[in-house]
Parts: sequence; structure tokens; C-alpha cells
Amino acid sequence: MTKKRVRSVPIYVWVRPDELEVIRERMAEAGIRNMSAYIRKMALGGYVLHVDLEPVKELVSLQRRCANNLNQAAIHANSYGGLYPDEMAHLTEVFFDRLKELGYKGEEGIYASINWTRGRLTDPAFDRWRDNFWIARFNSALGYTGPYSIWQATYTEPGEKYGVQSDTVDVDFVMEELTFTGIKATSKDILPSLTNDTYKNELWLPEAKATATLLTDEPSESEGGQKIFWSSDNEDVATVNKHGEVKAKADGTCTITATLADGRMSADVTVRVGAFTIPVYVTGNLQGLTEGEEVSLADIAALKAGSEDSILVDAGGSLQGTARASLTGGMDMTSAFAAAGYDLQAFDASDMAYGTDRLLSDVMTATGPSIASNLYTTENEALLARSTSWSRNRISNGMNTIVEEAGKKIGFFSLASIGNSAQTKELTAADLALAASEQVAALQAQGADAILCIAGPDTDISGIYADLADLGVTAVLDAGATANSTAKANGIAVVAAGSGWDSVGCLNLTFAADGSMTAEPASMSAADLKSARGSYTTAQQTAYDSAFTSLQSLADGDEDVRSQTLFTFEANESADKTISFANYAAALYLAYADGDRANCPQDAADLTVTALAGGITELDFGDVTRGALCDAVPAGQRLVLARTTSAAIGALIDTGTVTRTYEESLTAFEPTDGDALVVTDTATLEALEQAGGSYTILRDYGDVFWDIRMNINDVTNNFANPFTLPEAPQRGAGRK
Repeated sequence: MTKKRVRSVPIYVWVRPDELEVIRERMAEAGIRNMSAYIRKMALGGYVLHVDLEPVKELVSLQRRCANNLNQAAIHANSYGGLYPDEMAHLTEVFFDRLKELGYKGEEGIYASINWTRGRLTDPAFDRWRDNFWIARFNSALGYTGPYSIWQATYTEPGEKYGVQSDTVDVDFVMEELTFTGIKATSKDILPSLTNDTYKNELWLPEAKATATLLTDEPSESEGGQKIFWSSDNEDVATVNKHGEVKAKADGTCTITATLADGRMSADVTVRVGAFTIPVYVTGNLQGLTEGEEVSLADIAALKAGSEDSILVDAGGSLQGTARASLTGGMDMTSAFAAAGYDLQAFDASDMAYGTDRLLSDVMTATGPSIASNLYTTENEALLARSTSWSRNRISNGMNTIVEEAGKKIGFFSLASIGNSAQTKELTAADLALAASEQVAALQAQGADAILCIAGPDTDISGIYADLADLGVTAVLDAGATANSTAKANGIAVVAAGSGWDSVGCLNLTFAADGSMTAEPASMSAADLKSARGSYTTAQQTAYDSAFTSLQSLADGDEDVRSQTLFTFEANESADKTISFANYAAALYLAYADGDRANCPQDAADLTVTALAGGITELDFGDVTRGALCDAVPAGQRLVLARTTSAAIGALIDTGTVTRTYEESLTAFEPTDGDALVVTDTATLEALEQAGGSYTILRDYGDVFWDIRMNINDVTNNFANPFTLPEAPQRGAGRK
């Protein structure tokens, strides 16, 4: 007897062989072996989705637009060194406006790191979102005094402190800051001033009995706000009443604290009474050295930390001059400046030994900002307009900047020279007096309380002292001067910054109770800096230790750089005779000079040029590291074209310490009467002078190591191919 089927209605579906194969694959994926069971299950349990893709299309379209905008922003940033804050604010505004178009009705806010908040979101264009900042600051202290909504501050603490049965816990803070928004001054003569930037709150009261009422963002009690309790940690200096009115008692410094009634939030302001001094420390002409015989940039960091109002700048002439600086194309020095806490760097012709492109790269690692006020590209753009570092959250236009300390705005601009540098073919230097006039006007418009001019070591500004005085320049920080002066034209103070590690210049800007200001130059010798170590404050010792550690890390990193293989040096097996590495260097020197003859003075255009490679060590075959190449050439020296006598060139050749090009070496050097040109490194020029020959430098081609390295870089296709010296050319006397 046949069992009756439960499912008695057959359904026939015709499919192609390939479709059948797909069905079987899906059966296998589902773990079903019976095809009837699989098809029945899919027919009964499956369903068809009708998806409206229009909203998705809209999102894809928006995403594509955002991607295009981001791509354009990235191109802009990579091409010009970053986006200005107002440009970023515009992108943010466009984003939020589009959200509103799509129906978003909530509040707008910005999430950013502490560095972005302090450095990139300070532009007034971000005021629209100022009260809705969410700051990521993974620390036990925020270090920011501006308004915000949320502080994301995850850090590890002992669990028992919070009643948690764990050794450690992550503590998350969400809090709103109590912020000082301004002052209501009641003094009639010299007005008090309040600084409440992202780094500090400071109130200056010019003299005893002066008063000012501190204002906060907390609503009054009648408007639903909390009562604020006020206190002073030194009422001998200043007192504060229940309304936040601060009254000066005597010269000195104290801290005023405002605390909400529930104790949840508080804010501090440093109060200064009476005259105070802002020291401006300046180094210059360090010539690639992060340390002298007895002191280093760690001592400079401690010097700055000795006064919380101090400003530290470098006046130029510091990026080139040592083998170590040559290794990194100057970046070692700008990184060292950042480690020491410099507020500002200025650059001159000597800092462009590696070319302007490299300089633009170097300043991105600097403390920031970097300025070269009168240097322009051929497109009439400021050289450093788009290359100022944000690493310390100080932004400038590359031409002038203001550093604010103790409620005073100290303005800086620089005057630089491109001198005879061939590395700056794409640059022009604006007239010194005209550039000074433009920059002073710009700084005055920003409310500068003092204006300081930085002069590079290659820049002679002696002819415009009177102009600077008439413009209202307070003082000059001169990397070309080795002695301070208060007797320059019209009484402008000059701080010497040209002594390298022998001394550090200082300008003491003293602001008196009557509103007047004095500028007195001073200096600290290396011995002074060293002896100060025994009396460091806690802040100074911390700054010294931090800088020392960072500098040591840089030195260790340089050793790693030295050990890196650049290329493989192979013998030229196909050549009967190859030139020496010194011959190669001399030929490279000559190529620089020959390609630059049009820039020689007219009376030197027809003079014979001799290339002399001094201090060249022959390379060993095999892998060549950066260090080995650095040791083989006069790293830290500059390649220059100089005018001297033919007899002096001959005398130097006769010493056997220099090498000519291969072709020239086949015949003896025959001195002629009169002048001749020599292209060589600066150390060889010094040897020439010591031998009794005088010279005048006509052109500067940059750092010898850097240029030779870059030439080999080109020859080896970015060090991807072996490097071989070329075959010696055939010439009259044959191969030697």
C-alpha cells in the first residue's frame, strides 16, 4: 500500500544550466541537500525587498561632495603648508549649513584635541561654536582657560579613591568651565588689563589702590545662576570682595579664585600689581650647534622658565654649519628649538643653505611661528606665509607675529637678506625700510605694546636705524651684532645676538605703573648660564630636564640616521680608468659655477674658474651610509664661488690638500697674473687665506654635503640603483 503524499501539488520551474548551478551553490551554503526542500523553504519563507534608494543616492552624492571638498582641502594643505583657521571655519560652517538644509535642528558643536582647540580654533570665525567645544584632553589637568562644554579627560587613578574594588580606574570628567569674560575697570588713569587666552588668566593693576571688577560667564543669581565665592591667596598684594572687585594693595603677585556655590567649578586669575618686566631672550648665529663647550639649549630652556612672562627667539644663522645639521637639512635645529620652548624663529640667507623648499619643510617642525618679513617668492607671496608650524599652537602670516605675555602684546617682524645665495633664485628681498614700515603698521593695527625688529646675521640695517626710530620700533635684536648698544640712532636699543654660544642676548621690557615702558639690553655669558644651574627653581629644573632628554633623543636619532644605508657604491668594471670621488666632487662644484656665470659681477664674468675639492675622503666599495658619506665630504661647510688671485690658487694646489677635476689634473696648474675665480668649500677658503691669499665671496651654493647627497640621489634614482663613478675622459696626455 502506497503512502499518500502530504504535499500533492507539483510546481515545475524551468531554469538554465548555469542557474541550476547557482541554486546548488546556495543550497550548499545553506546546508540543505534536498533541492525540493530548499526551493520550498525559499518560496515560503523568503521575501522580496523593495528598497527606495533615493535617500541613499542623496547621501552618496553628499559623501562624494564631501570627499571632493576634503580632497581639495588636502591638496591646498599639502601645497601651501596648511589651512588658515578662517578657512577651516568656513568648511565647518558649510558642513553645518548643509545639515540644516537636510532637516537637522539640534545644537552645533566641535570635537577637537587640546592642541587644535588652543591653536587652530582661536579665530573669531569659530565664535559661532565657542560655547559648544568638546575637548579631548587625556590628562588630569586641562591647561585651557577658554569656554567649553565637555572635557574628555580619561586618566588612571587608584580605584580606592573612588570606592572601587580595583587597583586602578579610568576617571572621565564632563564639566563646564567657569570663565572670565572681561573686566569692569574703575581706575581712572592707567587702565587695568586682563589677559584670558587659552594659556593663562592674568589681571594687571598698575598701582596700589587701583581696582577692577572681574566678570564671568556665570549668570547672576536672579537669572538662575549660582552665587560665586571669591578669595585671594595674598591679601597684602590684592583683595577681592563678594562682587569680584579686585583692589590692589601693594606691588607683587597673587592669585584670585572664583568658586561656584556648589563647589563644582572654579577659575583662577593671576593678579599683578605695579611695574613688571617681560624679558625677551634671543640667540643667533648658533651655526648648527645645539650646544656650546659648557652649555646647551637645555640651559636656554631653563633660562626661559625662570620667568613665566619671558619670550625666547632665535634671530637666524643657526640652521647650518655642522655635519649633524647637514644630516637632516637643518631640521635637527628647528626640532631642538621646539624642545627648548622657543616662541619664534627668524631666518636669513645663511639659513637657506639647503634651498628654500627644505627651509619650508624645516619650519613645520619648529616651535612656530617662523618669520622672514621681507622675503617674497616670484609670485609675490611671503616666503613663509603658509609654512608656519602649529606644533606649539602659535600661528602667524610668516611676516609678523604678536606674542602676548602679562597682558602686553609684544610684536615681532624680521629683516632678512638673500645676500649672494644661489639657493634663493626664486626669492626677492623687499627694501628694508619699506618692509619695516609695512610690518610696523600691521603690528600697530593689532595693538602691539612694543615692536621688536629682528635682523639676520647677513643683513646690514645700520642705514635704517633712524627710519626704525621714526616708525616707533622699540628695539632691534641683531644677529649681526656682538655687543649690546643703547646709543644707536635716535636711541634705539640693540641687543646683540651674533655671538653664538658665547652669550645669550636679553631685552628687558619694563612696564611702569604710569603706563610708560623702557627697553634695556642685557646679556648672559655661557659661564652665567652654567652657574645658574645650582639655583634652579622647580619650573627651571623641569624645563632643563625635559629639554635635555629631548636633545639627547635627537642626538640618538641622528646616530640612527647616520647608520642608514643610502646607496651601494660599485666599481665601474667597464671603464679602463675611473675618476676619483674627489674628482667627481670637483666636477660637481664646477658645474654649479658654470651654470651660474650669468650672475657673476661683470668684471669677473670672463675670469677663469678653478674647482678645488678639499677635505674629500675616497669612498670604499659596498654599502654607503649617510654617516660614511658625511665623513667623506666637508659636511657643515658651504660651497662658494670666490674671487682671489691665480697665484693663491696655485699655492693651494701645490700643498697637495685639494683636488681638481680629472681633466684639469692632467696638466700642471699654471698661475697667471691678476685675479681668478675658485669654487670650493668654505674650509678650503680658510686654508687659502691662511696661506696668504685674500678672497671675496661672490656666490653661495649651499651646504656641500647636502648638494653632493642630492646629486647622488638623482644619479641613483632616489638611491634605488648602485652608484658608480664615471669613466675618466680621454684627453691629450691619455689616461693617468
